[in-house]
Amino acid sequence: MNTNYFRWFIIFVLCFIVSNQNIYSQNHNDSQSGSDLNTGDMDLTVDPNTDFYEYSNGNWLKNNPVPPQYSRWGTWSIIIERNQEVLRKILENATAEGVSVNQKGSIKQKLGDIYYMAMDTVTIEKDGMNPLIQDLARIDAIGSREDFMKVFSYMKSFRNGGLFGLYAGQDDKNSSNVIINLTQGGLGLPDRDYYTKEDEKSKETQSKYKDYIVRLFELIGYDNSSAVKHAQNVYKIENRLANASMTRIERSEPENVYHLMSLSEVKSLTPDFSWEIFFNELGLTDESKFSNGILVAQPEFFKEMNRMLSDISTDEWKSYLKWNLIRYAADKLSTPFYNEYFDFNSKVLRGTREKLPRWKISIQFVESIMGEPLGQLFVEKMFTPKTKEKALEMVNNIKESFAERLKSNEWMSEETKKAALEKLSKITPKIGYPDKWKDYTGLVIDRGSFYETMKKGAAYNYKLNLDKIAKPVNKAEWFTTPQTVNAYYSTSQNEIVFPAGIMQPPFYDPESDDALNYGAIGNTIGHEITHGFDENGRKYDGDGNMRDWWTKEDEKNYIERTDKLTEQYDGYVVFDSLHVNGKLTLGENIADLGGVLVSFGAFEKKLKGKEEILIDGFTQQQRFFLAYARFWRYNSRPEVIRLLINSDSHSPDKFRVNGVLVNVQAFMKAFNGKEGDPMTNDAAKRVVIW
Repeated sequence: MNTNYFRWFIIFVLCFIVSNQNIYSQNHNDSQSGSDLNTGDMDLTVDPNTDFYEYSNGNWLKNNPVPPQYSRWGTWSIIIERNQEVLRKILENATAEGVSVNQKGSIKQKLGDIYYMAMDTVTIEKDGMNPLIQDLARIDAIGSREDFMKVFSYMKSFRNGGLFGLYAGQDDKNSSNVIINLTQGGLGLPDRDYYTKEDEKSKETQSKYKDYIVRLFELIGYDNSSAVKHAQNVYKIENRLANASMTRIERSEPENVYHLMSLSEVKSLTPDFSWEIFFNELGLTDESKFSNGILVAQPEFFKEMNRMLSDISTDEWKSYLKWNLIRYAADKLSTPFYNEYFDFNSKVLRGTREKLPRWKISIQFVESIMGEPLGQLFVEKMFTPKTKEKALEMVNNIKESFAERLKSNEWMSEETKKAALEKLSKITPKIGYPDKWKDYTGLVIDRGSFYETMKKGAAYNYKLNLDKIAKPVNKAEWFTTPQTVNAYYSTSQNEIVFPAGIMQPPFYDPESDDALNYGAIGNTIGHEITHGFDENGRKYDGDGNMRDWWTKEDEKNYIERTDKLTEQYDGYVVFDSLHVNGKLTLGENIADLGGVLVSFGAFEKKLKGKEEILIDGFTQQQRFFLAYARFWRYNSRPEVIRLLINSDSHSPDKFRVNGVLVNVQAFMKAFNGKEGDPMTNDAAKRVVIW
């Protein structure tokens, strides 16, 4: 996963982690709880050179339908489930011990109290909508533009209010500076395309979204006609914001979202927005915070926002603020609110049939406020020095494999190769957990209002982020929690990060054989390294600065190859008329392909001098590719597939396997493939970039 520092990582993590919370405890066989392959999961009636994904996973996919609580369910679910059981025990123990055992102000006390409040559904049911009354009254009292700015700014302090995003992030062209970033936002649907598309399915989703808005307004006391009016106001505003927003493909080009401005230029861009009130509410009163400029990702969006401040009435803005307040709060309130939240966000958008058990929902609430401190307790139980030592060895081997492929690259000049090798040498790996934990001393938690605690936690974390502005970059910081089952690459820090959460069987096991480790987590390591050289990562140097270090001829050669990959993935039909978007998924497809090639190169080097052995009738090379296919084994509901096709930069799981391996000659050799097989691209179509 590539990140243009914090903003890209957060977009990916929200989409990817939510879509992968697909844990199910039944039908687990031995291969699901351990590291070794289970041939019973395979469909040996399928020719591996016709459909390797089905060959590797066919029986498992047939025998393991998506359970009703989830929209997707696959190999990742095994690890997520195991991790969640560990987190559950940590939190239940902390809750049971209470302040009598846990020192007041300690991590365990705070975690235990948040979990207790999240699990205390009796109090949550009794409170109903009462937690919203004070903030709704604030909105009702708005009578002027200045009033609107004060309430909006207050809501923004706990990451509410909509309209746009603001956070601290590194300057793309000067990565040593942490500056204010302003981005488009303010939408209740997952992406601007949900508003702009006019096909039957999109119109159906739009209609259900409007109904969802109406029902939540009714729950806070409005009659149907008033609720419908509020919904019309909300959708009118969001629709204008959507039409002013860049598409995901436009945003994927770093140059398109880099507009460094001074504070005075930002004020000139949006003269009707009171930045003084806004920054004062967020505590950004020190002029030094603006000394290095403000990065405005989409100036045209902010121009339209400024026009809307005059075009849209105060009453319409009140509807919009109330909606943002309600939709932020809905999953934290009583059952009627949570049911509406679940019905739209899970049933309609993702196809989920049933709710998660309350303890899993409560873990998510805890993680949203104190995810890293919870991870601190997680790694004490689930991560060993031996795991880290062997993982670092794998990283070094795969980096070396990438370097060897760079040196033998036939389409790149020596000048650009030298710069690429320098960047590769500067990639920093982070394994397991941060060397220094974030400080949550200032966050006071006790067993009071659950909703207010969630607001307080959101405000505390937002302040932690904003406090970084104009300070030296903290290169020890992590942008994910240790228990997360994921990994990422950061362009601005030129680093690859593998939390303890993903370094678990069957993805990684220090006791397992190299074929399975390199075929699973090794590919992920290679994938993240390759992100440094995907269509966006290649535009940044080894110090994390956006800089063109390519010759024109090398750039031309690169684009010729990536265009072929785009064309290949554009041709994949998911179902009905729904195609993979080859441009949207290009970066991840490049990383998938590079990850397999460099990991297999490192794996072959490990095999040198060792006896060739068969396990369950498979060679070590074959087991490498079988482990890779198992890694992306997933059943998914049509609704979530449609959502991800529209909003996710990753291809569907089947094409993350077959779409990669058709270009890999080592795969063809391992399974005796030949030209003309469906799993082998002919020489003219075969893509090799790194």
